[in-house]
Amino acid sequence: MKILVVSPHRDDAAFSLSIAMTNWLLARHSVTLLNVFTRSRYAPYSDADFVHENDRMSYVSAMRLREDEGFLRRVAQELPRGLKDHIQMVDLNLKDAPIRLRVPEDEVCDTAVNAADPAIEKIRKAIVRQAEMGAMDALVVPLGLGRDVDHLTVREAALPLMHGVACAFYEDLPYAAKHASAAADLDAVRDVMSGSVGRLSPVVCAADGAVERKRVLVLGYASQIDDEAGGVMSEFAARYGGGERLWANEAWVAAAEANRLSVPQG
Repeated sequence: MKILVVSPHRDDAAFSLSIAMTNWLLARHSVTLLNVFTRSRYAPYSDADFVHENDRMSYVSAMRLREDEGFLRRVAQELPRGLKDHIQMVDLNLKDAPIRLRVPEDEVCDTAVNAADPAIEKIRKAIVRQAEMGAMDALVVPLGLGRDVDHLTVREAALPLMHGVACAFYEDLPYAAKHASAAADLDAVRDVMSGSVGRLSPVVCAADGAVERKRVLVLGYASQIDDEAGGVMSEFAARYGGGERLWANEAWVAAAEANRLSVPQG
């Protein structure tokens, strides 16, 4: 199968789905990583503060691209030779919320989605384009736990395109592990999403040794997180037996066993 994973920012898919994506690739599926808001000034654990403000966006955006490329290389290293080209990355080069919506970085989780945001239509067109190119047998998008406006904007854009498609929602990390609203968000979102795309079931993608492997993968995003955050995200996988939980629609569940996509949460 060809799986399209939509990542609001460069690190979101790696933080939330690095175990799942590795599993899918080892099962001989193809994964396209669609990065949406890739133009950013946000790099709290980097030397970006020493860069002139006029150059900060280009400097940080280039840094984060290198981190993403490093992630893809590390994932590919674990694959047999014939599968190394089964993962690819597509960037939309849209500006993230602090730039696009002019909201402070500490308010991105307190900002509502703007229905008139031009980014919504651009994301939809990008997903449709991938489907027309034959790169989308299944679609994976964020749940929006933590209420990050960029994550919610991606979810809003994707929802109309999920009918009749095998789709799953991933639990946004690090928000799912430590944000105060995560548990309440999960209950609310499951109800809303079920009304939009049908009944959702919890499924898990797990593997032996995945907790430590995930820690190595997420710590590659050194401009975004420190060692403590990397530990929090990797240890979060321990609650799912060394894996990651997704919320899948009936079409995904029907295809999951035969295609080694996931297993039902026990």
